[in-house]
Amino acid sequence: MNRKTIFKMVFLMGIGGVIGIILSLGLLKLHQPNYIRSFVQIGDFFVRNSLAFYIGLILCLFLPAVYQYVKAKRNYNQINISDDRADAYEKAGEDSFNLSMLINGVFLILNMMLFGMTFDKTRGDFLLVMFLFMFNVICASVLEIVAIRYIQKMDNRLKGEPTSLRFHKDFLESCDEAEKLRIYKCGYNAFQVSKNVSLGFIVITMISNITLETGTFPIFISCMIMLIQVTSYNYYSFRH
Repeated sequence: MNRKTIFKMVFLMGIGGVIGIILSLGLLKLHQPNYIRSFVQIGDFFVRNSLAFYIGLILCLFLPAVYQYVKAKRNYNQINISDDRADAYEKAGEDSFNLSMLINGVFLILNMMLFGMTFDKTRGDFLLVMFLFMFNVICASVLEIVAIRYIQKMDNRLKGEPTSLRFHKDFLESCDEAEKLRIYKCGYNAFQVSKNVSLGFIVITMISNITLETGTFPIFISCMIMLIQVTSYNYYSFRH
């Protein structure tokens, strides 16, 4: 281990220590009764207005995702009509398609987050909340399935049934080498980002338990997420 590596490790440990101290002081500040009451009031606000939030998610995220998907189809359909601008239409279609799937994924995750944060089976409109949650989840799932099948229709090489558990494996095997390389690069970068974020969550949950007594379960979940990421990555490294 050379001096540069040692210096870098010491420097990162120093930064981590400073961040830990700042987080500890901040969490101790939040532990004061007036801040706790504020958090409780915010939680109650989400519970009381959960119906409006579900509808807002549809208007602000799902409809834009559908719009981007329709826009992608419009550009893809122009490829065979306008040969001189085929590359431009293909790029625009791909960008709109990726943006549609990104917004749709965020829409699905926020619905699950909202349902988990505001779940209360004793509320009078519980069945309506359940209906809106299931409706949003089904809409997000249907849009993704329809979008994937459209792309497969445009490119007969791409295989895999979107509703099957083998879809990702079959789809990857049907891609060409350039597409696979792009997927591998995106997957590796996503793994590195999620691993670092998971480590940050572990630190935050540990400090929160020490200062706010939030319990061990958040720490357990954070560590399990990172454990699954690391073990699955190394498992596939050994296989390939």
